[in-house]
Amino acid sequence: MAGDLDARLDYLEYELSRMASLLRHLGATKPDQMPNVGQTKSSFDFQWEQLPKGRYNLDDARFREEAPGYVLKFTGLPRSWFFEKKVIDVGCGSGRYSWALGTLGAEVLSVDQSPNGLERTKRACADFPSHRVTQLDLLSMPPIDETFDLVWCYGVLHHTGDTYGAFRKLVPLVKPGGYLFLMIYGAPRKGHPDDYRAIAEYEFWRRKTQNMTFDQRLQAIKQGMRDGAFRVTGDEYVEGYFDAISPAINDLYHWEEIESWLMSSGFENISRNPHERNHHVVARKRNS
Repeated sequence: MAGDLDARLDYLEYELSRMASLLRHLGATKPDQMPNVGQTKSSFDFQWEQLPKGRYNLDDARFREEAPGYVLKFTGLPRSWFFEKKVIDVGCGSGRYSWALGTLGAEVLSVDQSPNGLERTKRACADFPSHRVTQLDLLSMPPIDETFDLVWCYGVLHHTGDTYGAFRKLVPLVKPGGYLFLMIYGAPRKGHPDDYRAIAEYEFWRRKTQNMTFDQRLQAIKQGMRDGAFRVTGDEYVEGYFDAISPAINDLYHWEEIESWLMSSGFENISRNPHERNHHVVARKRNS
């Protein structure tokens, strides 16, 4: 009986994930015309302008010290590899990983759709003479006439409403023999009840705040932190919860689907950290 229930739950989770992706495309002829896409873009632009200091941004001294190490951990590449390598940070947000990559010696192009995010990124990376920024929308961006030793895309694709389409935009940017790094939200894992609890908490607060303005939503999250309504407490986590709750599009993916995208697009040496729900993935593009 337990095996039958597990099989049914697996089926329902896969079907729900598939339907969530398909339904995004029914609202408009083009993905970038969908109301949820516009709301998500506006949410991030508000976030990069208005939100307070967070534990995992450059305003926090601990994160500033840790950030280059995260890049090394996620990519599995040695520190010496990054010197004078060409890197594009797609969806750079506030510039935290553009700064980390620059600190490692890379020549970084930071791309985002948010003017406020790009302004923060410029300030963060002002000490790197080779640093560049470009405002582009990942789904509708024109071809970039460059290729890169590393394409870095952290926490972006699952917010686009067309995750696979956005992924396909990244593939031509990777040099043969170069690397692609992705962080994509993961579906809850069987045998990990805390995964389900975390996602249920996010969904509860999305519904609770869905008709609020961004300012009202931010205040509701701050109040929830003070009241102990979240799994963690403290002002330093407000930004992280706003990031998880406010955008209308937050798609979740199983590993097998992401792996199939990479394999069919000419990538090899595909690896990830299997001990976390969210997928931190690095892969090397074949030379031919």
